[in-house]
Amino acid sequence: MDKKQGLTINEYKAQTHRTGRIWTAAALVIIIAVPLIFCLIYGVTPEWRSFLTGVGAIVPMYWVIGLIEVFNYSPMLGSGGTYLAFVTGNLLNMKLPAAQVALKKAGTSAATEEGEVISTIAVAVSTIVTDVILIIGLLLVIPITNWINSNEVLSNVFDLSSGYVIPALFGALGVVFISKSWKIAVVPTLLMILVFLLIPAAYGISGIFIPVISLLAVLLARYMYKKNMI
Repeated sequence: MDKKQGLTINEYKAQTHRTGRIWTAAALVIIIAVPLIFCLIYGVTPEWRSFLTGVGAIVPMYWVIGLIEVFNYSPMLGSGGTYLAFVTGNLLNMKLPAAQVALKKAGTSAATEEGEVISTIAVAVSTIVTDVILIIGLLLVIPITNWINSNEVLSNVFDLSSGYVIPALFGALGVVFISKSWKIAVVPTLLMILVFLLIPAAYGISGIFIPVISLLAVLLARYMYKKNMI
């Protein structure tokens, strides 16, 4: 392609990977810097034995989940969307749905040149919109914080540890996706509910089940398609 016409797709991807790696590394440095700065300011250090014990118990699980999410979601987001989504967070409940809706409206996939750009723009816009809504929400909630905290019902609803917020969020998202293909979703959904009811400890490693259930849904969809059930 003529340089005057812009980047070729290979040049675009190379630039995306270079920029994505830089910002991912920068995000990791910032994340580590926050607790480090607090330790330096207040002159405190972690109790290293307890710290390493906790890290040893948690990090291996999150390494597995992190690797699974990269392989599972990257084909749906494209290279630019993947870097941006993993750096900004809220991937499963915000960035991935935004990218998928944009790609569906455009009639393409993240594997195409057009889809690569559309997915990246969708993730970027969803990030900006999320930040704006959060800022507005915080500004509106500050004046009524004392009233919420003094009200027993409302304080329980807004308390993340109460168990209402996360189910409400993912329940609303689940209804949207399940309603689109409920025949395929019924078996994986019921299976996961059964697993969590019988093995409560499985909730702590729920991310590991994502590729397993995804594969099950694909196999089920293929079987139902061959049987003319969908």
